[in-house]
Formats: sequence, structure tokens, C-alpha cells
Amino acid sequence: MKKTNSKTWTKHIADSWNMWTPPDRPSPGELAVYEKALQGILARKKNARLLVLGSTSEFRDLAAKYKVPCTVLEYRAENYDILGSLMKRKKYRETLVVGDWRTAKLKQKVDLIVGDFCFGVVPKADQTKFIKNVSTFLAPGGVCMIKTFVRYDANRGDLAASLVWYRKHKRNRPILESIMAPMFKYAYNFSTEVTTFPDVWKNFVKLYQKKQMTAAELKYFEKFAMDKIPLKLYIPFFPDLIKNVRENATLVGVCYASDWFSIDVPIVIFKRP
Repeated sequence: MKKTNSKTWTKHIADSWNMWTPPDRPSPGELAVYEKALQGILARKKNARLLVLGSTSEFRDLAAKYKVPCTVLEYRAENYDILGSLMKRKKYRETLVVGDWRTAKLKQKVDLIVGDFCFGVVPKADQTKFIKNVSTFLAPGGVCMIKTFVRYDANRGDLAASLVWYRKHKRNRPILESIMAPMFKYAYNFSTEVTTFPDVWKNFVKLYQKKQMTAAELKYFEKFAMDKIPLKLYIPFFPDLIKNVRENATLVGVCYASDWFSIDVPIVIFKRP
């Protein structure tokens, strides 16, 4: 999350978001976790309020389903409009707040905050600021639930081997389910703690040239125009992430959805310090 004139989660990504699949978007298993949490909150507080970090259409649909007032904290109004077009339900009492997750202030406290990959788009140096500020949005008893891609080691892995595994075990599933974690780790710079989409794409091209990636697989990823996506991603080392949350908020727990790939994308749950 940078200022509104920064090139991060751009219009290009928003425009192409309908082509991306879980785990880059919330999966059915993950949405079931969020829905259960919202049901629990509504059971004890009927006038609950929801905050979505970013413009994720699936989360806005969830608020509309339960007729919960929803605030969307998005740094680019354009993204809000584009992802709103992907909603399956009519918006219900949505309020857009254009701002930075690290510094924004809200007029009203909320009972549930949901976010998808928020830790990943906040630079490592700003993680503490992000956690502290988001915690201030919560009403007493409220919780924040953020799904994030994590790593458990400093091993870049073998992307070619991951493709072989996909073809053997998950060929009937969207390729991103199998390749998302390996493709980002394989391109990760463990010194600067960042990975980029152009670097991911370069690795795909190299594998194709070595005949380790098929033409069909390369063509699938070509449609995302990764070489034109300026977004930089931080992949938290899981123990460091948990330590940071514990030091700057109150860790409630970590939840893994029912999806087979959920070990790579846990949902971290915390509340006010």
C-alpha cells in the first residue's frame, strides 16, 4: 500500500482480476471461514459493521448477503469501481474511504476486518505501522482476519519440479492453485524481501526456453501480462509475522481453510492490543 499516485495495485490488475483464481482470490474454503466468523459476530451484535481492506468483491458480497454495513478502505477509487463490477449481489450500505491502510482514520469502529494478501502488499518496513493502525479500527471484541501468503524457510525451491507435480497431481484444477506459491518464492529476493511479477514472468520464459514449461502453460500466464505489473510483493517468514502481530496487537489465532493449498495461505486473526 503506497500513496494514491504510486504504481502498486494498478488499474491493469483490477481490470484483469476476473481472470485470476484462488488462492490469489478468496477461495470457497476461505470464504466459509470468514462467513462463520461474521455469523458469530452477528449472533451477539446485530448492528455489526464490516471493514474490507481493499475492494475484494467476494468480501463485499458477504456483507451484502448478511445486510451488514460495509466500509471499503481502498487507496484507489478506480479499483473500488472495477472490482465492484465483479460482485454477484447488489451492494448493501457500502461506504468507500480512499486512504492508506497504514495511516487512514475511520469515523466509526468496526466489528470485523477482512483482507486478502494485505501483508504481502505492505513493505516489510511498514508491517508494524500497518498492524498498529488497523488495530485502531476495531471496536471492543472485534477481530481482524487477513489471509496472507507466507514462507516457512529461505529456500527458493524448484519451479520446474512444481510444474511437473502440477501436471501429475492437479492438472484438472486451475494451475494457479499449484504454482502461485512456488512461482513467487522462486523469484523472491531474500535480501531485499521482495518479489515482482516481471521477475516471475522472466522465470516462466526461461523455463519455456529450456522446455520445462509447455506452450499451453506459458500462454495461460501470458494473458495476465505479468511483465507490465509493477506490484512488489513481500512474502512474510511465518514466525516473524506472528511475532510482529503479537508485539503490536493481540493474536487470536491462525486458521487454515479446507482448501488443499491452505498451508501456504493461512488466515491470521488478531484484535486490539
